[in-house]
This record gives sequence, structure tokens and C-alpha cells, in this order.
Amino acid sequence: TADRGVTSWNGRPVDVDPSTFFGSSSISHTYARVDALSALVEHDLGQGALLRNRTRLADYDKFYQNVFAGSVVRVESGVPTLNLSGYNNRTRRQNVFNQTDLSFNIAQGALRHRIATGLELGRQVTDNYRNTAYFTDLGANTTAFPVRLADPSFHGNVVFRQKDSDADNHGVATVASAYFQDQLELSPHWQLIAGLRYDHFKVAFDNHRSGASLDHTDTPLAPRAGVVYKPQANVSVYGSYSVAYLPRAGDQLSSLSATNASFDPEQFRNLELGAKWEVQPGLQAAAAVYRLDRSNVIVPAALGSDPTSVLADGQRTKGVELGLSGRITPAWSIMGGYAWQDARLTADVSASARAGATLAQVPRHAASLWNRYDFAPGFGAGLGIVYRGAIFSSTSNAVTLPSFTRVDGALYWNINSRYRAQLNVENLFDKRYFASANSDTNITPGAPRNLRVTLNAAF
Repeated sequence: TADRGVTSWNGRPVDVDPSTFFGSSSISHTYARVDALSALVEHDLGQGALLRNRTRLADYDKFYQNVFAGSVVRVESGVPTLNLSGYNNRTRRQNVFNQTDLSFNIAQGALRHRIATGLELGRQVTDNYRNTAYFTDLGANTTAFPVRLADPSFHGNVVFRQKDSDADNHGVATVASAYFQDQLELSPHWQLIAGLRYDHFKVAFDNHRSGASLDHTDTPLAPRAGVVYKPQANVSVYGSYSVAYLPRAGDQLSSLSATNASFDPEQFRNLELGAKWEVQPGLQAAAAVYRLDRSNVIVPAALGSDPTSVLADGQRTKGVELGLSGRITPAWSIMGGYAWQDARLTADVSASARAGATLAQVPRHAASLWNRYDFAPGFGAGLGIVYRGAIFSSTSNAVTLPSFTRVDGALYWNINSRYRAQLNVENLFDKRYFASANSDTNITPGAPRNLRVTLNAAF
């Protein structure tokens, strides 16, 4: 059952029981069939040289149908009301990807090179067909069904058929890429890393509704460079700069208007400075500060009833990350981190997404800490805390998901050398919170207290 969560009211998720279903659970069903084959071949060539080849073939058939909250809550004659919307979507996709990597060492006097090179080939074929829900009890062409917030379920008649903006597309995306990287050890204290990647992206797109076709090819070069300084054996300080590209493919081909700009690859430029410190044997600390600039980024619509996405000329994310992991004592291990992020649009996207707006689902502050203590050989317990600051549900910045703190726990038991049991309890104190959002009207509540028991066997 496809549950799109709850809608919003006055800039916040509506205050209803998390089990409340907006729309129709009987109509909202989904399935996916995936047939996939993965293969990995490795050959040790000796003297530090390794050849690796990965292949993946996959065939996907996915169907998704739902009636869900398509608007925020409004008040009509003193009654909180919202509109329901609906659609279904069928996607067929075939993937063929192959990647070959070769790594080896070269020594030239005091200099040592670690070379990594490789070739990637891939092809993805996608067929996508979407229908809109028409609520025929209100008229043959009605696509919005009003309901009261007190009873947001749908029990009427609905017909799914295409409207002018619905997708009926065929897309073929191919990629051929090659890369080369040299990690150069100048001395025990200094290392340099430099690399270059060449990509050949091609997209062939056919819109069966309009008869329009588009072929688009990009051949970007992506450099990367870094320097590592080790003032002592247990401390590393580094700086890096990289450029990367992501081609359009898959569902993106059905949610964008078919233009050359839409099919330009997304670009990432990342600058990072950081340090790693082995505080004591088995305990590592890390810190990093970074800036990530993205261009030609897909931004989803603010309303879940809008199937279209738009392009943003730019996003910038600045952040600081701190981490600590390893063993404090032989019996006590921890894993924790803190992140501060400032992520914003750097250009106007639409009337509801302006330059300076905070990106969706990016908290300013986030932190987590997990502890495990082994009371005896083969028996231990874990306790963790997760904090996430407030986030916006979309780049409209009109709806805020409040911050939350969640506590999790676990028990570990090594029954014998072959069997290991584990109990995990998520949301130990049954905290009510909102985990994520697809839009201002499709907000997912966090899971209530839940338990998972796992048994692992080695043979």
C-alpha cells in the first residue's frame, strides 16, 4: 500500500494520529518486479596490481497507484478541508552496466605512485506511462476531491486516464567513461592526488503523446586534486577539490520538459578541508569543512499533486562535520557525529522557490551517538540517540517539520561460534515525529516504537 503520509496546515504537518490515511488505501497499491544479475571478477596480478570487473544486468517493472492529499488544509465555513488527488504510473526499465578497474604501484626512487584507472560502459532504457485520477462522482473531468480533515478518506468512484501533461515516454541513456588517477607519495609526510575523468553521456528521448524526439550528448571532463599532510603517523590533514557530473536518466526523463537544458547533466563542484586523528589504537576522530556547488539541479514541485519538476541554476551547501568512532575501552565502543549545514538555492527557480531559500530536508544541525557495551564475552547492549534539527518540506520554505530527538536500543548475544542473535528497538520511548517529506502536502511520520529480531547463522 502506497501511503503518502499527511498534509500540512498553517506551515506545520497536521496534528493527526500517525495511522490516519489520507486518500484511499484500497486504491493506493504498488508493486515492483526486479530481475537482476550481478557478477564480480577479480584477479591479483601480483606486486600490488589488481584487476577488477563488475557487471550488472537488471530488468525492472514498477507500478505505482495512489489517491493522496493534494493540497494543504484550508478552512471552508469553519471546517478544515483539503483536496485529494491521484495518479498511477507504470515504469519499465532495463539496465546494463559494466565497469573495469585496474590499480597498480610504480616506484621511482623515493617517489611512489599508486595508479588507478578504469572504464565504465552503461545503457539504460526506460518506458514511462502515467495516468491522472478523475473523481467521476463530481464530474467526468474533476481531478480534485474535497474532504474534511476529520475524515480525509476517499470512498467514491475514480477513473485513471491520461491528461495532456501526463508522461508517455521512451528514453535511452548511454554512458561511456574513462578515468585515471595518480596518488603520489612524495615522502612519509606528503601525498598528492590528481585525477581526470572523461564521460560521454547520450540521451535519446521520445514523447509518444506529442511525437517530439530529442537527442542530447555531453562530453564533460571532471578533474579532481588533493593533498594529504601527515605531521605524525596518527594524524592526517587534507584538502581536496573535485568536479563531477551526473547524467539525466530514469524517472527524471518523465518529470522534466523535453529540452536540451533539461537533459544537460547535473554538475557538482566540491571543495573540502579536513583532518583525521587516531586518538588511540582503535579510536578515530575526524573533522571536515566543505562547500558543495550544484548546477542544473532538479527541484521537485512544492505540491504532491504536481507531477512536474523544474531546474535550478544553482544550489550551494556549506557545512562542518565532526565524527568519532572506535573503542573507548575493550568493552565499550562508540560511533557518533555532528553536522552543521547551510544549504540554499543560489538562483530563482519559481514563484515559490526563490534564491536564498533553504533546500528541502536539510537540517541546520544534526547529531547522533551510538554506544555498545559488552558485559561479558558474547553478550552486549547498545544505546543510541539521534537528533535532527527542523527542516523544510520543500524549497517553498512554507512548511516546517519540527526538530526531534529519538532514542534507540539493542541487545547482542553470540549464542555460539555459529549463531548470533540480535534485538533492535527503534524509537524506544515512542516519540512522535516527522521523518521526511516528498512535498508540502506529502509528509511522512516517523515510525512508532518497533522491534526487530535477527538471527545470523554461519556455516
